[in-house]
Amino acid sequence: MIEKSKSSPETKEQYLMDMSEQTDDPAYMLALADFYLTEQRQPQELWYWLNKLLVRDYLPAYLVQAQLYLSGNTVEQDLNKAAEIFGQLVERYSQSENIEANLHQLAFCHLSLARISHTQHHTAPMLMHYFYALQLDSVEAAEDLAAMFSPDMEKNPQQTEYLAILQCVFLTLSAIFLQQQSDDSNDEQQQQILLQHYAERKSQIQENISRYQLTSAQRDEIRQRVRLWNEGEHQYLMEEVVSYINS
Repeated sequence: MIEKSKSSPETKEQYLMDMSEQTDDPAYMLALADFYLTEQRQPQELWYWLNKLLVRDYLPAYLVQAQLYLSGNTVEQDLNKAAEIFGQLVERYSQSENIEANLHQLAFCHLSLARISHTQHHTAPMLMHYFYALQLDSVEAAEDLAAMFSPDMEKNPQQTEYLAILQCVFLTLSAIFLQQQSDDSNDEQQQQILLQHYAERKSQIQENISRYQLTSAQRDEIRQRVRLWNEGEHQYLMEEVVSYINS
């Protein structure tokens, strides 16, 4: 396991360099690339180690490369290039024999593709990738969708309550995913952070219910949609979202 901290940046850099050379372990090389990206800000060194990993066809290195193109960090921003890499990673992670170990990475790729499609105003692929990420318990996908279907953005007052219900569904899914992550975590500090976010989502749901005066029947609608999703009946929520967008 890679140690998280050393006494100084110089010591950490030397440690990662030594371990990369001694073990030839790509995990240390990736940690070194990350060090030059986030701590020392040395693009030339970052790409030196990243390219070594790309030559080895090390999938986590492609994730970093895609994020660099997405953000324009150390390279000229290129959303199409980022989307191409994320798309290739989706295909490869999906076909992996050990797919269960890569679900987080797969969800992140779908989330990134959804956000790129949103930026480019490509609605159909945006929704497709958001729902793929949502099926992989992506908190970020649930929260993006909750923000996207905010009642405050609806100009038609008759649709406000409907959007409040839909937003509560996505906030509830986000809360469920956060609780699952907390239950699965062995890091007490991380657990506390996740539970704090969970409490914030639950509070936001209650605020929606009060603000838009949702009735008992409407609250039942929220629970029904969430129940169907959790039972694997994903098509109902998908069809509902698509229907609203097309209306």
